[in-house]
Amino acid sequence: MFSLYRRVASNKLLFTISLIIICYFILRGIAWYKHETFVLPGEYFSFQDKKVRYLCQGSGHPYVILEPGFGGDSEEEWSFIVNQLPSTFTTCYYDRLGHGGSDDVPTTFTTDQKAQLQESLIKHIAGDSPVILVAKSYGGIIARRTAARESINLAALILLDSAHENQHEVLRGIFDPISDTVKNLQYINAALGLFEIKNIFNEYDSNMSKRLAQYYAGFRWAHVLSTYRNEKGFFTPLEDFNYDFGDLKLVVMSHDREAYASRPRFYSMGEKWAEMQQSLAMLSNNSEHIIVKGSTHDMMGDAPEAIIAKISETVEYVNTQFIRNVTSVSDSTDS
Repeated sequence: MFSLYRRVASNKLLFTISLIIICYFILRGIAWYKHETFVLPGEYFSFQDKKVRYLCQGSGHPYVILEPGFGGDSEEEWSFIVNQLPSTFTTCYYDRLGHGGSDDVPTTFTTDQKAQLQESLIKHIAGDSPVILVAKSYGGIIARRTAARESINLAALILLDSAHENQHEVLRGIFDPISDTVKNLQYINAALGLFEIKNIFNEYDSNMSKRLAQYYAGFRWAHVLSTYRNEKGFFTPLEDFNYDFGDLKLVVMSHDREAYASRPRFYSMGEKWAEMQQSLAMLSNNSEHIIVKGSTHDMMGDAPEAIIAKISETVEYVNTQFIRNVTSVSDSTDS
């Protein structure tokens, strides 16, 4: 044993490598020890033998269902807004598979399957009651597929700077898809625990920030990236989906291009992004397109008050329409 130590110590390269390996395993042990398991509040719903966490606040109709963006954490994106909304109607958000408190996601899980999950969850929560679906970014693509199924009582759809089915073709060279390299590096980092080791030296101001740091260091995030890469991004013309939402109340809220004035890459795609947003508004005969002043793509962080106001306004609209429909049915029955 002593002679082995002397041979290692006498060979500087071998000694350095051995020291690095020892330090690495010590740090992995510390990272494992410091790793926490977080239990999130809410209830669970089963979809294809997978557990899906959701949380609702308030009571009464309509039901407002909130869908996060790609890679977004529902708790981080929606909890503040939900807490500011009135309790006179029901507001719910959930974790897509691979996120938060929900089970891991199969790497072959498609956008269509995510829409099926969303549809099933809405039926589980709201039944036949009227629903307002609010979707951010990539969540907008999922929400449009759900809306096209016509299997839920969808009263209104609010899109927050929604991703577009053909955005990577329209913005080719400016805003390209996440690459396989990024996905593969995430798997390497997760396998070697490099981000977990880095997290040892971070200071966290909340349990949420620590939970998210752990999440983005792990395999679950790599699996989410794989689901995206397996679909090869968004290169399908919108008209190929044959969406026609008739007179559905549709609100398209887009970021303010001027909010990116100091970021040339994002500013340069502003005009084309606005055109794509307008094309989404044209999917309904009862739509409005709003530019949210001062907001970047992070609309929940930049302009939560605008979202809260529009949700509350849309709830009033839906309730008014519901009363009109009930009155109309009653009048026709009496006659």
